[in-house]
Amino acid sequence: MKLLIPGILVSLISLNSLAQASDQEMLKKLNEDWLHAIEKKDSAALGKILADDFILIGPNGAAQNRKHNLMNVISPNVNVSAVHIDSVKVRLITPDVGILTAWTSFSMKADGNTSAVKNCYQDVYMKRNNKWVAVSANVTLLSMH
Repeated sequence: MKLLIPGILVSLISLNSLAQASDQEMLKKLNEDWLHAIEKKDSAALGKILADDFILIGPNGAAQNRKHNLMNVISPNVNVSAVHIDSVKVRLITPDVGILTAWTSFSMKADGNTSAVKNCYQDVYMKRNNKWVAVSANVTLLSMH
């Protein structure tokens, strides 16, 4: 009996570690899907990632809701390409809440002008009905030239 309890504890800890790693990889995948949706102007794909109550604080400090974000993706005035994830970190706060922090670089064409852009952001994800969705984001512009 004494040997059984430590074995059960080790098994539970191992299962928890595997679940955390799987969830962290899922959040990284959602981040990649989000960036690809922006590049492809795919509001349907982005709509599957953003929660109904999603809110983003942009580089200028303005709050944007889910609808506004989906409209921005299909805007003909802005095109994003050559997106590269420079660095990404995921931290699970609880089994149902994760924070993704990333630094990206990309090319953006807006109103006829092309810029090389670097930014960083933090996205908060929640697992709702056993599915991860983005509930919040905060974007910081690092450079644009």
